[in-house]
Amino acid sequence: MKNKILMILFLCHISCKNHIGKTDFKEKAVQITKETVFIDKSGDTIKTDSFNLKNNYKLIIFPAIENNEEVINFRLIKGKKDNTYLLVDTFIANYMRYFHEIDFHDYFVLHGNGGGTSHSYFWLYDKATGKEELTGITHDFDLKNELILYEDEGKDYELFIYDVNTKKKTLIDIPKSFLDKHICMQYNDSEKYLFIKDVTKDYYLLAFKNCPSSIVYKIKK
Repeated sequence: MKNKILMILFLCHISCKNHIGKTDFKEKAVQITKETVFIDKSGDTIKTDSFNLKNNYKLIIFPAIENNEEVINFRLIKGKKDNTYLLVDTFIANYMRYFHEIDFHDYFVLHGNGGGTSHSYFWLYDKATGKEELTGITHDFDLKNELILYEDEGKDYELFIYDVNTKKKTLIDIPKSFLDKHICMQYNDSEKYLFIKDVTKDYYLLAFKNCPSSIVYKIKK
């Protein structure tokens, strides 16, 4: 009788152990399939990323197969509103666009290198419509005043300040006479070091990362 009881306990122990192992495996399998991950032809991983944006939006960037085409999409979610838009129509990681915390109230910015160039590009998107509003070569972002300092590749690489809310572009044309006055600007391309230092009612105040903070150039709005 004692041997029979021991045998029953032993079989119960094996059964319970096997059951626990199977449950763990199922849970892990579900977790693995929750995230969409693809590998491009170069072996680079393209996976889903999600971010919480200002104004109660959620941004999700993800790879997908649509009509047998490999694409990268983005979703914008706010309350019951949930829309998906095409981001890029290629599966090459070099063309991927990334969110780097440049977030305005009604717009957000993605970054990328344009497929492997030496430039850092940005794309400005409207949160309400998913529409691309502006693109250019990155220089500076003023999140407080919602301004973008950028280089326009399509206009002979001229510099502009773009007001995100009014959509007004202001040309940055710093005269050579101003640059020549300061030693810190005479031996390099100083405009690459420009940033928005401050904003007044009538002017944008620009400074140079390679110069003393006292050197400021004013641009009329």
